[in-house]
Amino acid sequence: MNLWRSAVRPVIRGTGLVAVVAGTIAVVTGLALPWTLAGSRHLDGVTIAGIVFLGPLLSGLCVAYARTEPRRFRLTAAVAAVAGLAATLVAIGLARLVEPSAGVGLGGPVTVAGAAAATLGWLLILTGGPGALPGSARPWLTIAATALVLVVVAGFAVDYAREGRFVDATTAGDPPSAGGDQTWPLPYVGVQLVGVHEQLAIVRAEDGVRAIWLASGAIAWRYLRSDLPTQTAGLVNGTVVVAFGTDDGVLVTALDAGSGQVRFSERYTAGKMASVHGAGRTVVLAGSGIGAGDLLGIDATTGTLLWRWTPARNGGPCDITDLATTAETVAVALRCRAQGVDDVAVGLTATTGAERWSWHTIQRSTAELRVYATGDGFVTVTGASPRRAVYMSADTGTVGTRHDAAGALAVPTAGGLLLYAEPSGERAHLTAVDVRTGAVKWDVGLPGLGSYQPLAGTAAGDKAYILWRGPDGRLRLIGARTTDGGSTEDRTIACTTRCPEVALAATAAHAVVTTREDKGTELFLSVT
Repeated sequence: MNLWRSAVRPVIRGTGLVAVVAGTIAVVTGLALPWTLAGSRHLDGVTIAGIVFLGPLLSGLCVAYARTEPRRFRLTAAVAAVAGLAATLVAIGLARLVEPSAGVGLGGPVTVAGAAAATLGWLLILTGGPGALPGSARPWLTIAATALVLVVVAGFAVDYAREGRFVDATTAGDPPSAGGDQTWPLPYVGVQLVGVHEQLAIVRAEDGVRAIWLASGAIAWRYLRSDLPTQTAGLVNGTVVVAFGTDDGVLVTALDAGSGQVRFSERYTAGKMASVHGAGRTVVLAGSGIGAGDLLGIDATTGTLLWRWTPARNGGPCDITDLATTAETVAVALRCRAQGVDDVAVGLTATTGAERWSWHTIQRSTAELRVYATGDGFVTVTGASPRRAVYMSADTGTVGTRHDAAGALAVPTAGGLLLYAEPSGERAHLTAVDVRTGAVKWDVGLPGLGSYQPLAGTAAGDKAYILWRGPDGRLRLIGARTTDGGSTEDRTIACTTRCPEVALAATAAHAVVTTREDKGTELFLSVT
């Protein structure tokens, strides 16, 4: 008993005092900090005064009173502990009122952690009872170690309150063993096929993204949020970039495509995003159509905002109709209406967002301007019938060879070819055009597709894939070598109904097709 009084109790009293002081500082700091990220909103003055009275002010009064009336030490400590608990409960209630879509600022969680620490401190002081503080250095080392543990625990609690409670994330384990072909299609919660990375297909749903093993159909990893809906996602150089909608912009989270590990997660003030693109080491986020808002250029490694560009001409905003990128240039297709209809393509420097060049066209139809990246240049396509294609340098915008687009669907390749898929009752065909010279490199007929319409296309390595739909809703995936147009694939893709929404992505080894009902929340995924 004497050992308890002489050695342990002073340590408990010292720890309690440190907790009270640290908690009081944290409460004051938390009340000074914003409680929301959107708008940097703070508590009103009356509420701040109430928490200050229950927490720091009463604690200070109790310390002063205990020094003058040591006989009532335990009662004073108990009153301070009850007041601290009340402050903690009030702070918790107010912090829970913060809308997750507005972003939970540091203010609320820090205030709660500080009030809880102060309450714990008074309980420790009550347990230690009246008496002196430790007089030697060794007990204070113990107190300091305990205080450090409390700070670390509080840090984890604050982080959980702000982000952790909303996130459901896993990382990928070992890939499945070879063998045992999967029967496709398989249904997954999702609204967008983001892309294919090595042996994984990435799909976006309203609540986040999931990666699926192509070999087994099992979920490899996931990153889901319960507080924010997704707007779009993209696959950029092995990184899955997801844009979540917030009250005043977007939360952009970058994940390693192979493992699902978070690389960065940052908020930006912006409008609604419709697409994600990669331009070298820059991630470009863009809206679409009327009221598209600013484009954002973000460092793909750190998440630092590099630039912001507003699509506007002649004193008015412009619609974004298309966007394509090379490693150094972002080409944005615009329709501007401030002074009549003006279709223009603008080239931006990928690292700074500075305008490098612009190209105007006069359209004689309502067809929107399209732009494609082909090798080290861009091709713009205008008009409806005929459709005109123009090659231009990515660096300077210098116009090169023009040619007539040879099909309704254009598919760019990395080697400087533009593939055109053209439906026809007499001869559906696939044509490859060298964009630098305008010469047709090859043209192949596609027997049996006379009544089919091309829906989507992509190229990977030396292969191109075109997805076609028949009048009865059936889908056919046609593969061809980009070198000579030779057939590599011809298969039917199962579809539950007419499947109005389809998407296609590919690597050198696999093609992935997804189908979705109109406004559905489930994707049906097929893998070649």
